[in-house]
Amino acid sequence: MKNTFFKDKVVIITGSSMGIGKELAHQVLKAGGKVVLTARNAAKLENAKNDFNMFSDNLLVHPSDATDYSQDVLLIKSTIDRFGRLDMLIANAGLSCFGEVENTLPEVARQVIDTNIYGSLFPIMSAIPELKKTKGSIMLISSLAGLHGMPGHAPYSISKMSLKALAQSLRIELQHTGIYVGIAYLGFTVNEKEKKTLNAVGAWEAVPQRPKKLTASREETAAKILDQIKNKKHANAHFLFGKITSFLSRIFPYLLFRLLQKNFVPYK
Repeated sequence: MKNTFFKDKVVIITGSSMGIGKELAHQVLKAGGKVVLTARNAAKLENAKNDFNMFSDNLLVHPSDATDYSQDVLLIKSTIDRFGRLDMLIANAGLSCFGEVENTLPEVARQVIDTNIYGSLFPIMSAIPELKKTKGSIMLISSLAGLHGMPGHAPYSISKMSLKALAQSLRIELQHTGIYVGIAYLGFTVNEKEKKTLNAVGAWEAVPQRPKKLTASREETAAKILDQIKNKKHANAHFLFGKITSFLSRIFPYLLFRLLQKNFVPYK
């Protein structure tokens, strides 16, 4: 990043042990910001910490379950104890699954929905009092599944669509506080090879590779998210494929429905 917007800013990034969250942390740290890495998997967090050794003075690692409100309160306290302030919360923690609704176990649907909804809502609830002091920023990380329900990904789509409602509600509730609220609708992003998703019965499987022409790098995706925060744009659908999906969902929803219907292949 070539600007100084993030210099000395204190940024909590949930779900930052790997993937887009980790790359967001890397770019903020390179820009001179201070980052709180947090996720449920302590071992993966420790690996991320080791990768960021050169930024140790500006880094706090705090294992935490974002869906547990009491742990989120402790996360905010730990951040203030270390850095004295909070400027941004990027609600990036998330979980995906695949499989038709009729084949999905209830506990799988609940796990995905709880992670993606409460894993965003509860950290935000905990962070708002501190963000008011700094007139800070909240960024919600959604998906193209938050624009139109994706067949074979219903629980994921439900949870990501809910983030739009949360962003809209917060924007009005916080309009007099100076807090910026944004939501990013991410397209397909290149994942690490060890990235996993849940199938309908709760087993972990590798995330399928998407066509290269429709896939962005983690570096590109993270840069777009941070640029959105800097420019205080309320909503942004990423890259051409995302913008087309956003346009169709608003202007020609039936056409988008037909395209998804035509291309859907049931899971075996």
